[in-house]
Amino acid sequence: MNTAMKMPMMNMPMQMPAMGMGMGMPMASMMPMMCQMSCSMTDKGMLCMMLPAEGTSMEMMRSMCMMMNEMMANGTPCGMMCNGMPMMSCCGMPMMPMMKCEMTAKGMMMMMMPNGMMGMDMLKCCCDMMNRMMACGMPMTMMCGSMPCMVCMH
Repeated sequence: MNTAMKMPMMNMPMQMPAMGMGMGMPMASMMPMMCQMSCSMTDKGMLCMMLPAEGTSMEMMRSMCMMMNEMMANGTPCGMMCNGMPMMSCCGMPMMPMMKCEMTAKGMMMMMMPNGMMGMDMLKCCCDMMNRMMACGMPMTMMCGSMPCMVCMH
């Protein structure tokens, strides 16, 4: 009886989407884009500038920028993670700043502005921590909901 049993996933074609993903989800969305990122503080909030890295085109970044703005407009939370830890967090509870993405001639500009309990001091703390972590070689992952969209390095 054991020899006749097979693992159910072994006979599935490789084109099948991962479990839990909708059938309409393109497989390319499972591979996040690579970019170089720098973060700084302005009088409005934290400014993250993302430049295309190897394998990423400006057109891909433009599409990602439009997608992220549309997802946020529809209520999908977007934020930075490092090794599964939300960067916008306090006491283990994520706080989401107001976020706006737009394209420039060089790449994508993302502005995170204070929102609710997420004040300028907390944004500055996150900005400093993200810069330190990237300086040590730790990548930041831009998440839209539970989908990794971009992997950012210094």
